[in-house]
Formats: sequence, structure tokens, C-alpha cells
Amino acid sequence: MSAVPAPRPAARPSDWRGEIAGAFAATAAMLPFVLSFGFIVYGVLGDAAAQIGLTASLVAVVIGGAVVLLAGRARLPAGSPSASASLILGGAVLALLRDGAFDPRQPMALTTLLAATGATVVGSGLLMIVLGLLGAGRLVRYVPQPVLAGFMNGVAILIVVSQVPPLLGLPGGRWATEGFSSLAAWQGPALVVAIGTAALMAAIGRGFPRLPAPLAAMVLAGVAVGLWQALGAPGGTAAALLRIGDVDVALPHAGTLAPWWDAAAFERLWPHARTLATTAVILALIGSLESVLNLAAVDQLTDERTPPDRELVAVGLANVASGALGGLPLVYLRLRAAATWNGGGHGPRALWVGTLLLVLVFTLALSLVARLSTAVVAGVVVMLAWSLVDRWTRQLVRRWWQGDRSAALHGNLAVVALVGLATLAWGFVAGVGAGVVVSVVLFVRAMNRQLVRARWLATQLPSRRVHAPADEALLAPRRERIEVIELEGALFFGSAERLIDEAERLPPGLTDLIVDLRRVSTIDASGAMALAQLVQRVSRQGVILRLSGVQPDDPRGQALASHGVALSAADGGSARGVLRSHPDLDRAIEACEFDVLMSEASVRARGGVALTECHLYAGLDAREAAVLTALLRQRRLAAGERLFAQGDPGLALYVLTAGSVSVVDAVRGQRFASFSPGMCFGETAVLDGGGRTADAVADEPSIVHELSVQACTELERTEPALAAKVYRNLATHLSQRLRAAAAGWRHAAS
Repeated sequence: MSAVPAPRPAARPSDWRGEIAGAFAATAAMLPFVLSFGFIVYGVLGDAAAQIGLTASLVAVVIGGAVVLLAGRARLPAGSPSASASLILGGAVLALLRDGAFDPRQPMALTTLLAATGATVVGSGLLMIVLGLLGAGRLVRYVPQPVLAGFMNGVAILIVVSQVPPLLGLPGGRWATEGFSSLAAWQGPALVVAIGTAALMAAIGRGFPRLPAPLAAMVLAGVAVGLWQALGAPGGTAAALLRIGDVDVALPHAGTLAPWWDAAAFERLWPHARTLATTAVILALIGSLESVLNLAAVDQLTDERTPPDRELVAVGLANVASGALGGLPLVYLRLRAAATWNGGGHGPRALWVGTLLLVLVFTLALSLVARLSTAVVAGVVVMLAWSLVDRWTRQLVRRWWQGDRSAALHGNLAVVALVGLATLAWGFVAGVGAGVVVSVVLFVRAMNRQLVRARWLATQLPSRRVHAPADEALLAPRRERIEVIELEGALFFGSAERLIDEAERLPPGLTDLIVDLRRVSTIDASGAMALAQLVQRVSRQGVILRLSGVQPDDPRGQALASHGVALSAADGGSARGVLRSHPDLDRAIEACEFDVLMSEASVRARGGVALTECHLYAGLDAREAAVLTALLRQRRLAAGERLFAQGDPGLALYVLTAGSVSVVDAVRGQRFASFSPGMCFGETAVLDGGGRTADAVADEPSIVHELSVQACTELERTEPALAAKVYRNLATHLSQRLRAAAAGWRHAAS
């Protein structure tokens, strides 16, 4: 719920000069739109449209805008009518006029019509408040950046298109009725004036950045065109330039909704209640979307992060106030905010001053407004539209122009273009919808390509278990039958099929497939079912599937269970078609190695070795073996018993003849190595005199034989040749472990 007042963001340091300059810039920017929005809605009324439309537009900008300023918490709380909202309400007015009871020539018809449109605007405002309270504004944060950029560019294009008639010197009504056929009567001088005004505005903005360029260009160009017309021949080129013409404003009417309580008027209004309610819902939905998208765009301009729900509530309150007084529907308007910001206004004060200036213009300076050339106004509007073109899009185009032809850049530009064109052709709702769909498709394709991070055979990265030489000889060729597929990112409906495709490319002769999920962030129902299907597919090929980096009680395991895919125990034997899990990849590879050893007459299968079969005894004759055995002390360890701890002095090395001992990090629980019967360990601390670097813990009941430092010293003194053989065996053992560790380092760096 975002209706709780939040502190307004600290404004950028700005003096009154900058705020006033921003207010003048916004006034110049809004002037042509205030004049046109009302005509969009009520233009079908004919002679009555000028006063009703301008009054409704001004009520929305001034009173509705003031409510947004009071209730909003954005850096620039800029509320105003918009072209899209005006067109929607204008459609409702056109539908009402099909009923003869709303004919402007009928008594009280206009009053009843205003009651209908006012109620529609109030209803849309109430719905926007509900949407804001429900947190709907936050959904815009999930709109992809290319879609937002395309929307902004589409709005800029729509503004330019709306100025086609004045740019070409055509009456607005003729363009509306005749369409493109009216372009045959275009006037070159009007286009020249518009281009000249736009160039003048650009020059002022570049040369005099402190001046409100839109207002300055409008005044200078307006005066120049006025002098040209005054000094020109009565029937000459200058005289043909269109002017805004006479306009009038009436005071807001507090009784706009009163006809709803009059029985006779209610009878005329009630049959159209469904149309008005539908229009209110559309206005609320489209106005909310337009507002939060515009707010997101302004946040990028001002480097803010404004909670959109509060602003949505503020715009809803403004619509209630505007509709109750006969005004037009409002949205959070990017044009008004951007013009204020670019002109130097960086806070609400600039918008308050701009509102006051609009009041003054439409009360004291209407005669001057009437004399303005429509081509001059169009030139200013076109430049303002150019300022609304998304900056991120400009950067993309610049990179493309400089030679960047990456797929990501092309994809972003394609989405921006699609959204802009769809907005122009079918409106911004269709544009945003099309952009989101395309963005999702591109995202799914990208995630599908990125799902498989790597795949390799276990020969490249064996487990951390140190096997007896006989077992290692058995395992070396069999590891080529164990393959690992490492996944990364999201395993969801857009990438699940990629996993199935990878399973189709398994090499022949494979016995085990490990799917490593350690880097998988999300698993949806499609991803879970893909894993369930995968185990069935590979089992038909005689392959055992194992999952690593997942356990039944961790988030990934719980996600699989919630989608109906349960994990079985990791030690589920060699049964095929079972989805078995392991805490990490190392344990999964070790399980595969154990399966191989258990199927052979191996040390692992026998459960232990004689002391003289251990690696430390390699190359010793019977006498030497007896001498070495006499120096060893046997110790039995229970499962989980710690043999030594990190930091302990290295007083002895150990030979394992039964069970299993692992060297682990006690704090993080990470396994560094595990030793099988026949191997020795703990020799590093003995050889270099340092302390233990990790803990040694028995994985199961085990038997170790301890060779102390004192015994080694005695052996060097009494049997130097035997001591040399023992140290040679230790060196060979250390070399083999170092090679295995190097393979792991290379893999981690890849």
C-alpha cells in the first residue's frame, strides 16, 4: 500500500531564477496542447467547442495539476491532459451525440453532456486511486528498457504527427475529414516558418542555455511573422498563414455533476451508463499505464526512483477534482515535466509558477495568443518532441553508426522500433504489449542459449577422493563414460527444451550423466518436468542420471518437489530411471566412481587392504616392510571421529587400511580430499614442520596406522636407505595429488 505519505526527495539545488525559467519553458511547451486537448474532446460540437474545450483543458491543467502537486511526491509532479486520454473521452462524446437528446441545439443538452463526461473522468480517477492503493504502479518496473524507450519514442512521433496540419498550413478540420488527400493543398511558407522557428529554438537553447528557449522562440518568431503579415500585401503569402484565432475561457462550474440528481437529465444519462462506465475503465487503465511509464522516463531524466503508486493515487485524485469541475482527464505527463527540467526548473516550485503563468496567459493574454501563427506553435512543438526522444535510443543508434553490429544491439533496436511503430499505428497500449511480447521472446531465446554453461567428461575433473593405485587403474579408462552437463541461469519453460536437446547428443557408451544445478537460480514447472523426462530418456539408453548441487531440503529441491518431482536418496544403488541428487558435483562424480569400483574386484569392494599393500610400502622388500611396520601404531576411528584439527602440530602421518577419511574445512564444511584404503595422508605437516591446514574426519569406521615424526627420525638414523624409499613414495603420492588438484584449478578457471 503506497498511499502512506512519503517524504519528497531532496531537490537539486536551484534558485528562483532557474525555477522561473523552467516555468516559462513549460508554459511555452504546454500552450499549444492546452489549446488542442479540449478541441480533441469537444470538437464535434462545432461553434460551442472553442469555449467548452478550452475551459475543460485549462481546468485540468490548473486545478488538476495543482492537486497532483499537492498529493504527489515526485521531484516534478506534472499532471496534465494527454492526447491519448483526450481521444478516448472524445470517442465517448461522439457516441453520446448519436443520441438526439445531446444535440447542442437542445435545451440543457450541453449541461447534460458535461455531466456525462465529468462523471466519466471522476470514475476513472476513482479507479486509478484503487489501482494505486493495490500497488499496480510497481508493475511498470518489470517493463523492459527497450519497451520503455520505444514507448517514449512513439509518443514523440505521435506529437509530431499531431502537428502535421499546422506544419503544412492546413486547417485541422480538413486534415481530420480528408486525411492524406488534404496534403495536396499544403503551404510551403507555413513549413518554412515552422522549420525556422524550430531552428531558432535550437539556436537559443545552445547559445543562451539560461533562457526558456521554447517561449523565447515562440515570442521572437511570432513577432517576426506578425510583422511580415502586417507589412505584406493583403492577399499575399504572409496573409495565407493560419492563426490560432479567437478563443474564450469560462469559469469552472462547480455544479457539473448536478444533472445526475435531476430526474429529467438522469433519464437522458442512464441509457448511456454502460458506455460511460466502459470509457472510465479504459481511461483508468490506459491513463495509469501512461502515467507510470512517463514517470519512469522522467526518473531516468532526473536520476530519481519515485514510488509510482503514490503518484498514481495523486493523479487519480486530480481526475476526481477535474471531472467534478468539468475538466479533462489527466495523466502524469512527461512533456510538462521534461520541459520544466530542461528549462532549469528542478522542483515543484517551477510547476506552481508554470500553472500561474498558464492562468495569466488564458485570462489576460488571450488576444495575443489568438494572433500567433499555428506554424510557429508547430515548430516549437516539433522541437519539444525531439527533446522527448529517448537518450538511451540515441546512444544505441550512435553505437550502431560507429560499427557495433552485435546481436544484442540489433535486438534492442528492433524492439524499440517495433514499439514506436506500433504506438504510432495502434496506440501505446498495443505498442507496449507488442514490445513486451517480443522482449520476452528475445529473453527466452537468450536464456535458452545460455542454459548450458559447459559439458565435459570425468577424466577432465575426477572427484577429490584419492583412490588406491589398483582402484585408480580401474577408474582411469571408465571415467570417459561419465559426462557432466553444467547448467547456469533459469531452468524454465523457455530453456527446458534445450536440456532435452543436450541429452540427444550423449556420446555412445556413456554409463552416467551428471546434471549440475549449482548455478541454476530458478526452476519452474517446465524445468522440473524436463528433468523428470530426462531421467526416463537416458535410462532407456542404459545411462544413470544424477543431479548435483541440489538436495531435497534446499530451495532447488523444494522447487522440484512443489512441481511434483521428488528426489531420491543419493545412494539409490545402480537402479536406472531414478532421479538421484548429490550436494555437490564432487560427491556426484565420486558416487559414479564408487559404482564402477563396486562392480569390480577392487579395494573399495573388498572394504580394506593389508598394510603391506599400501602405497607407502611400494618397492620395499620383506625385511624393509617389517622394519617399517614395527614403527607404525594402529588406531581405530569411529564414524565422524576427528583424527586431527586445523592448527594442530604435525606430529605424525597416517596410512589408511580400512574405511574412509576426509580432509575438510570445519568452518565451511568444504571437502578438500577423501582417502580410500591403501593411501597415506597428513604427510605435508610432517615434512615441512608446519601445523595442520584442515581437519581430518572419519567418514565411516576406519583403521589408520600412525608414523610419528620421532619414528621417521629414528628411521633416517638407523635405516637411511629405507628412509629414502619411504620419502620417495611420499613424494610420488604428493605429486599425484598435486596433478589432480591442478586439474581442478584449471576447471575452476574455465
